Amino acid sequence: MALSVDDAENAAEMKDALGLEFPVLYDTDTAVATAYGVYDLLGDGVSAPATFIIRTDGTIESALIGTSISERPTPDSILDVLASLAGMHRAVMTDPADDASDAAEVVLPMARAPEVGQLVPDFDLPTASGESVSLGENLDEGNVVLVFFRAWW
Repeated sequence: MALSVDDAENAAEMKDALGLEFPVLYDTDTAVATAYGVYDLLGDGVSAPATFIIRTDGTIESALIGTSISERPTPDSILDVLASLAGMHRAVMTDPADDASDAAEVVLPMARAPEVGQLVPDFDLPTASGESVSLGENLDEGNVVLVFFRAWW
């Protein structure tokens, strides 16, 4: 699922423009982005780019919080972490700009952000499609990839 501090209209426009098939949530009061330690991290009044992979027990398996707009994990590194949760092998999300030899640890830049192994806050937010989505309900179905994206496209 993806989350921003956009309003419903902007979240729906982004979902439609990119043809996204997963929930796009909006957090207009910034409560969830703040709880995850990514709101206004870069001093610009929106969420920092961040990706959390959350285990079914609600703890963080892997996290990457960007310190610039372009810092994101590669799709392959996300899939590697999900594969590791299925018992295939161990992996950590990496930014494509990182050297592979530096990929052993993910260091979160903010102490207030949930850390790997820590239980994350649950939430219930509206989606761009007009539904409501709970993190807890999705964790009942499997591991969750939660992506905070920059708002106001």
